[in-house]
Amino acid sequence: MAAQRVPAVQAAVRIMKDEGVDIVFGPPGAALLPLYAAMRRAGGIEHYAVRHEEAAAHMADGWARTSGGRVGVAAVAAGPGAARLVTGLYAARQDEVPLVCVTGRPADGPRRRSGALRQGAGDPPDLVRLAGPVTKRAERIEDPARIPGAFREAFRIAREGRPGPVLIDVPADVAAAEIGDDSGAGPVLDFRFPQSAARPTADTRPDGPRPDGGAFPVLAEIDRILGAGSASDPAVHVVSGSPGAATAVGAPRRLHHLRTGTGLPGWEVPAAIGVRKALESRGERDAEVVAVIEGHGLSFLAEELSGAARYGVPLVLLVLTPGRPGTASATGGHPHHVPVGFPDEQLTDHVKLVEAYGCAGRGLADPADLRSAIEWARKEAVSTRRPVLVEVPVARGVPASGGPVAGAVREYSFGP
Repeated sequence: MAAQRVPAVQAAVRIMKDEGVDIVFGPPGAALLPLYAAMRRAGGIEHYAVRHEEAAAHMADGWARTSGGRVGVAAVAAGPGAARLVTGLYAARQDEVPLVCVTGRPADGPRRRSGALRQGAGDPPDLVRLAGPVTKRAERIEDPARIPGAFREAFRIAREGRPGPVLIDVPADVAAAEIGDDSGAGPVLDFRFPQSAARPTADTRPDGPRPDGGAFPVLAEIDRILGAGSASDPAVHVVSGSPGAATAVGAPRRLHHLRTGTGLPGWEVPAAIGVRKALESRGERDAEVVAVIEGHGLSFLAEELSGAARYGVPLVLLVLTPGRPGTASATGGHPHHVPVGFPDEQLTDHVKLVEAYGCAGRGLADPADLRSAIEWARKEAVSTRRPVLVEVPVARGVPASGGPVAGAVREYSFGP
């Protein structure tokens, strides 16, 4: 009896469901229409529309870290902006996070030849070659019958050994072509690069223990505030690109820290969105997600806050901005600071920025008000189901994972 004929991408979606995937992150694109249609027919997989290709990978990164061993999935249409996906793939590769990234390419059969693209004016970039150095495998599909096998292998490769991202490039006409439902064989046309980087030890991995936070008392104080409560309270997931302190010793409430070892500015907001969606998938709707962001990093991918507001994603954003406390008069009633760090911080009002995306925020003029400001943000996030920001002034920049800032690091007095 002949096998049933189905669109090749439908077989891919079935494999995604078998792997426990219930959400795909990515900006909408025409070349991904076959994938969207297959997801809609199959049901059970949400599409979370993002604005920036890099953010799609970071969201899948946060989701994978919080999903109990499942592989995160991002989908991006090939185009001029698709090259920005490479930064997100690099972060996942360095942090050992298993991802499968699907790139949809417009139907371009006549120009495909032996796995290579003949680039013409205005053509999208060759993502397979761009992504090769920062992925465990980057493969372009030319034969529809190869799709089921390629997706099975992608999830296996992403998880095995040292976890990391895998990219699959699928032209729209190949995705929509019908195949026998039991297909899986086909030629492999991929680029593999030596895996020479040493595997990080337990105490240097992004999610592993960190040095004592005594040099950065604001981070330790944040841990103390978030860890207060009882063991029966919902867990708090803290997403940060700063090294900071390990989980507060003796804190009765469960704190889970997610960090990146890359120091990429802007990673925190999309990663926190991915964490939040994974918690909801696990039925932990009452768990909290707090992103601790070095001040200049917020603006890099701040546009994803509009999606978080639209999709109802509650987050607390604690932005640590170099400066000194000021008055509320110069910023329309918002307490503010006079920055001394990055030049853009002299012009950026982070409270007004998040308000422009439909979120709430407030500045902190007095360090003694840190606890009350955080508690306000936590309640506001729950009631509005949107991100809420508190801007915290610090005397000098809190170092990101890439290393400390030059010179002595000083902060205002937080806690005892």
